[in-house]
Amino acid sequence: MNQSITKEQKDILISPVFIVGSGRSGTTWLQRLLIENPKITGGQESEFFLCFGGAVNSFEFNESADRKLGLPTYWAEENLMAAILNLWEQTFVSMLEIKPEARILAEKTPSHAFYMDVIRKVLPDAKFIHIIRDSRSVVSSMIAAEKGWGKSWAPNSIKDASIIWWRSVNAAKESAKKMSSDHYIEVHYEDLLENTEYELSKIYDYLKVDCNLGLVKAIVENQDIKKQKAMGGTGFKDFKGKELKEPDGFFRKGQVDSWKEELNIIQKLIVWRYTRKLMRECGYDWSGRIKRK
Repeated sequence: MNQSITKEQKDILISPVFIVGSGRSGTTWLQRLLIENPKITGGQESEFFLCFGGAVNSFEFNESADRKLGLPTYWAEENLMAAILNLWEQTFVSMLEIKPEARILAEKTPSHAFYMDVIRKVLPDAKFIHIIRDSRSVVSSMIAAEKGWGKSWAPNSIKDASIIWWRSVNAAKESAKKMSSDHYIEVHYEDLLENTEYELSKIYDYLKVDCNLGLVKAIVENQDIKKQKAMGGTGFKDFKGKELKEPDGFFRKGQVDSWKEELNIIQKLIVWRYTRKLMRECGYDWSGRIKRK
């Protein structure tokens, strides 16, 4: 059922911020830090463009195809884009009703890193925050997830996990080459963990959200990783009002270099083999995050 959306709500919905990155890079924590701000709202990851990315791209693929088929044989491109945009608005307007003072929608789906070009076709005013974490930390976390709550998606191979990190980070960085600094920033998990208040303040500046130091301190305290782990994370609700809590094991240590103890030397070498070039581009070396001057 279509819901009436005000012009103010529409303006917010068509200019969201997307939090992207390889899974297990800290996207959940970053989103929780942001939506603690009264001016920012968001909910559980939607995977919206994982569902509709193919539909958006189908027109480009169909142009060069010898046999025409699929949605482009039923829709004019501009009409399908309008329908997808309408569905986007109908999906997320509830976030603005729950938090009417909010002026920014923060959507977090890590794999949207692969659909940033698609997203910009539908939402040209969208912004992106790409959170990057040491590939070895990500791989170690994925392997741990596969043994429990993440068995349905996480790889059990060091090589496969390494390639997932590489593909995700590379996809986001390639899309970012077509964007200005007004629409894309990178945040490093290690920096965010080491100096949360400073890094979070930079992100609020990027989003043009006023946030005084007292509020930043309160937000950081409320979203302390150890506290979130103890309480199971700040929860969301689905459209039926059902509580959505993160599964046991979702929150791990919240540390920077735990991979040094969790991976053996062979595993470290495998990850380094597949990710080292991109890792260096991202500001990491064999020992970890390169300290900024």
